[in-house]
Amino acid sequence: MSATPPRRPIRIDPGAVRLAPLDLDPKAFQSSLPVQNYHLIFEDAAIGMAVGIWDTTSMQEAFGPYPGDEFISVLDGSFSILDAQGRAVTGFAGQSATFRNGIPVSWKQEGYLRKIYLTLMDPAAGTPVIASAEGGVIVLAGQPSVPGAGGNSRVVFRNDAGTMSVEHRIHQGQSLPAAFAARHELCRVLCGEMVLTDDTGDRHQIGTDDHVFIPKGAVVARNIADGTETYQVFVTA
Repeated sequence: MSATPPRRPIRIDPGAVRLAPLDLDPKAFQSSLPVQNYHLIFEDAAIGMAVGIWDTTSMQEAFGPYPGDEFISVLDGSFSILDAQGRAVTGFAGQSATFRNGIPVSWKQEGYLRKIYLTLMDPAAGTPVIASAEGGVIVLAGQPSVPGAGGNSRVVFRNDAGTMSVEHRIHQGQSLPAAFAARHELCRVLCGEMVLTDDTGDRHQIGTDDHVFIPKGAVVARNIADGTETYQVFVTA
C-alpha cells in the first residue's frame, strides 16, 4: 500500500480513514498473532520514512532491535516497552513518545492500541548494535506545560544519524509568509492554533490536539497564535 505524496499540508484525521489489515510474520512475536491494521498517510521510500495510523490487539513482539527511529502519539490504549531485564517504559492515551533505532526491546501490548506514527529507517543503513535500551524510549506529556514566554524551543529527541529531531516549542504570535519546506515536518498541537495556507490558497486550521504533516517541498504560509505549544518532528534525510 502506498500514498500519493501531495506537496501541501495534510491534517491527520484518525476518524476519517479506513485501516487496512497487515500480514504478520509469526516469527516477529513471542505471543499469539494479534490483529493489526494501518493506514499510510505519506511515504518517502527513498529515505525510509513513513507517516500513518496503526492499531493492534494484545500481543508481545519478539525481543530484538527496535526497527527504526519513531515518533508516536497514542490515540487509544497504552503500551509497554520491555528491556532485557523486563523493566518497562509505559505510555498512555494522549501521550507522545520517541523510540531510538536499534535499542534491544520487546513491545508488550495489553489490550487495544491505536497510534499516529512517523518512522524513519534508512534503507541503505544497517541495524546498529546497541547494548542497552536505557534512555531509548522517551514518553512525552500530552498536556501543555505551565504557560511561559513565547519563542521557547528545546530538542527532546535527536536520532543517532542526526536526520530526525523532535522539538517542544512555545510559539510567539506571528504571521510567516509563504516559504518552501526544506524538510519533512510532523506537528502535534498541544494547545493553541495555527492556520497554514498552501500554494493553492487553501487554508488549513490546526487546533488543540490536532496533527498535521507538511511534506518537504510544500510551499506554506503560517499564522500562529501567541502561546501555541507544539511537538514538531523534523526529518532532514
